[in-house]
Amino acid sequence: MQKNQIYILLTFIIFISCDLKTADDYYNIAFDLEQKGEYEKAIPFLDKAIEKNPKFRPALLNRGADKSEIGDYNGAIKDYQKIIAFEPNNTLVLMNIGNNHKRLKQYEKSIEFYTKALNTKGAIKSDSTYLIINLPNEWDKDSDYYVRKYEIQYERGISYVYSKKYYLAITDLIEAMKYVEDLPNAMSWTGEAYYHLNDTINARKYLTEASKYGMLDAKELLDKIEKKK
Repeated sequence: MQKNQIYILLTFIIFISCDLKTADDYYNIAFDLEQKGEYEKAIPFLDKAIEKNPKFRPALLNRGADKSEIGDYNGAIKDYQKIIAFEPNNTLVLMNIGNNHKRLKQYEKSIEFYTKALNTKGAIKSDSTYLIINLPNEWDKDSDYYVRKYEIQYERGISYVYSKKYYLAITDLIEAMKYVEDLPNAMSWTGEAYYHLNDTINARKYLTEASKYGMLDAKELLDKIEKKK
């Protein structure tokens, strides 16, 4: 084999062995798969993106979300913790950690992270108006990680119910109820908290309203209240 042929062959081998895709390229491939609901297939591409850029927030965030979708809650928490390692006050990430602890039935731990999230500047009021100055080509903005306070309070309120801290649950849930889109569930959880406090008047009030939306849990608790008469 001639020297120039050897050179061409080696160049070709080096070329095909090089990974020419950027972190953004891998992220975009994963994103397209996620849009189709193919979360497990998306994860290896996010692995590649993170390998190229270990502090790539959207990739870490999405990989955590994908792992949650497939039931790997501990894996999701680990990914979110990687963001917290360099950005400890990321509101959305703290809330997501709380959500995954809740899915693992680690309610006290979930409350801890919801509370941390509420104490960050990214926990914004429902009626707040923010002027976000977007720099050219800046698509991963800090404002992307802001969360409405009532959303966090709603999730924390549910964890308080599971933790049998019913007064704290009611405080969170009633505040969240002013804004939250999932009003039927919020009323059902509030009614349940009052039920466990033996406050049948308020329990009946919220459970009756929730039942109008077809909430089966609320109906079951209402039946129990009626049977106690």
